[in-house]
Amino acid sequence: MLFVGIDIGKNNHVASMMDENGKVVFKAFSFPNTTDGGNALFSKLSSYSSNPSDFEIGMEATGHYWLSVYSFLFEKGFLLHVINPIQTDGWRKGTEIRKR
Repeated sequence: MLFVGIDIGKNNHVASMMDENGKVVFKAFSFPNTTDGGNALFSKLSSYSSNPSDFEIGMEATGHYWLSVYSFLFEKGFLLHVINPIQTDGWRKGTEIRKR
């Protein structure tokens, strides 16, 4: 199993991937929020496995910018998880190390 996180942005997204042991496979793969960008991500993922069920992909629901990449990957058969930004913000605040 390969796990992909996508940082959603207005014009560009950034993807990182790790394996089931937590080893980083790639990080900071930037691609535009366009069909060509979706194809670039699909090509990158396909170089590791041609089977969409080998991946779990997570992304924040940032504005409406996540919808195009979500739809693109959903149509390709990937398992997707959309995360509420309020939840990730709360998790981040709860796990921060406080400075003294």
